[in-house]
Amino acid sequence: MIFYILAIDIGTTSTKALAVGSDGKVIASQQHFYPTFYPQIDFVEQNPQQIYQAVLEVISRVIPQISTEYRLRGISFSSAMHSIMAVDAQAKPLTPLIIWADTRSTRQAKALRNTSLGKRLHQETGAPVHPMSPLCKLIWWKENDPALINTAHKFISIKEFVVYHLCGQYVVDYSIASASGLFDIHSLHWHDEIFLLTGIREEQLSTPVNATFACSIKPEIQIQLSLPDVPAILGASDGCLAQLGCGAMHPGDLTITIGTSAAVRRVSKRNLQDPELRLFNYPLDEKTRISGGASNNGTVIIDWFNREFNTTSQNLSEFVKDTNTIAAGSDGLIALPYLQGERAPIYNPQARGVFFGVSVRHTPNHFKKALLEGICFEIFSIVKSVESIHGPSDKIFVSGGFTYSPDWVQLLSHVLGRTVIQSEVNDASAIGAAMVGFEALGIPFQQQTGERKFHQPDVTLSRLYHKQFEIFERLYQQLEPLFE
Repeated sequence: MIFYILAIDIGTTSTKALAVGSDGKVIASQQHFYPTFYPQIDFVEQNPQQIYQAVLEVISRVIPQISTEYRLRGISFSSAMHSIMAVDAQAKPLTPLIIWADTRSTRQAKALRNTSLGKRLHQETGAPVHPMSPLCKLIWWKENDPALINTAHKFISIKEFVVYHLCGQYVVDYSIASASGLFDIHSLHWHDEIFLLTGIREEQLSTPVNATFACSIKPEIQIQLSLPDVPAILGASDGCLAQLGCGAMHPGDLTITIGTSAAVRRVSKRNLQDPELRLFNYPLDEKTRISGGASNNGTVIIDWFNREFNTTSQNLSEFVKDTNTIAAGSDGLIALPYLQGERAPIYNPQARGVFFGVSVRHTPNHFKKALLEGICFEIFSIVKSVESIHGPSDKIFVSGGFTYSPDWVQLLSHVLGRTVIQSEVNDASAIGAAMVGFEALGIPFQQQTGERKFHQPDVTLSRLYHKQFEIFERLYQQLEPLFE
């Protein structure tokens, strides 16, 4: 008999369920997509009930696929960060789920970010002061819907909403809590000063706990999903778990994840302070910090281009394939990919996308290539920020949806001018959630890295891209005053 954990990864565009055996093998998987809504400018929302139903759906579909030689021992969670919603005393939503891409609190974030309090909160909570942050969204609610601040029973993330409906407990892991901008990463408690800033009370927040915290699933949910009596393990955020799932837990290991959004991360045993306030510091557990920077603009930009310009490509692989005939540098076309504003390292929610150097020779495929290169340039800028604080990286690992397109991974290697390591483990966050589940239950886990592919940069192409990157940075610096 081989034990397995059901790892649930609640992402921005979909929820995945991976059945992961203690031998490290992925036995089965399921995925369920859901929409994102843009009801007005700067508002980016989702329906929390749809996401909860997606969780139930993937669990109910994946379990029948498992052979009898495997035995389920628990369910463990990974989740996207920075979401927030209000619920009443019956845990019914009072608001939509506001996600990381929402920038309605731009004015509030800008007013706080460069003050002495804002700088101190960044250092003490580990979360940059930015409209992505639930802290800023709560301040927006305080100013625009004060009745909600007073009457809501709880303010919670999507993972807290799912876990409450499964288990009946309001708990939040340290990494999700720290990404809220409300949590003191030094004391591992809610930060005292956020209550005055937001107007909320401590009892309106969940209880912070370790990633290995386990709770019982309600009997009626067990019956509904045909589950045995197994615990739910809280797990952590998708970013922290991607680092763990990649096997990149040595101090010199750097990870790059490109999915709907993107991020660059390093692991540390202490909080590393960035005087320029570019990096986050999120605890995976009491002893481990994941530090880095995130971008708003990953494959969501590809989806936008395919949707709005009726291109021949229908998915990411086809999009990247269409660019293979275009020379490196896109014949002088450069894209600033800031369609949703940007987080690290510029933290400018008012930044927008730009195509620079357009000429009559440029085709739709040139624009596609420039977008891929622009996303890689943005990743390069975050890598530079991370390494300026952590020092040079020994190894660079990649994960996320873009790894399904090896040509894009190779392009990233050229832009960075560094060797990039890609393994067969694409769903690193879910694997990390499974690892936390096995740890919580005291079950030995044999991590499988799979066959690793090493993408080596071409020196000539790297020189070209480094020159273009200089233009990319100067272009943003020149345009920054105009974005306001």
